[in-house]
Amino acid sequence: MLNWRRLSDRKEIDLKTYLENWISKNPDHKIYIGCDSHNENQTTTYAVVIVLHYSNGGGHVLYSRKSFPRMNDRHHRLWKEVEFSVEAAIQLMSMGFDKPDYIDIDLNPDPKFKSNSVLRAAVGLIESLGISARYKTKSPWAISIADSICK
Repeated sequence: MLNWRRLSDRKEIDLKTYLENWISKNPDHKIYIGCDSHNENQTTTYAVVIVLHYSNGGGHVLYSRKSFPRMNDRHHRLWKEVEFSVEAAIQLMSMGFDKPDYIDIDLNPDPKFKSNSVLRAAVGLIESLGISARYKTKSPWAISIADSICK
């Protein structure tokens, strides 16, 4: 289970209560989930984000960060990003919320990029849950936010 904070003030929140209140005030909304990771020294840090997008174009972010011993294997590290995003989506659905509108993944469809090796499996996993996957070139908002949080 991931622990969640608001990005605006870094205050820890109870995710279910927070989302119940937010969704009741914003019935016409979208929810995006994404994860990114960063290796530094002997640590790999993951940041998982839930982007709450208002119908008027604004929004805000909830996040969870976790650090592990450094993962040098790129494939394993990227797959863990997908797993954390899926875990967050399942956490929402197990609380009785609708599926997120998108899971954004930091993978590139161009075969010349190493992250491409994980793309088809990741999209397959996400879409098997009935959730749309977005990846590089499809404007994955949640990934750019997660990138700034994990660094």
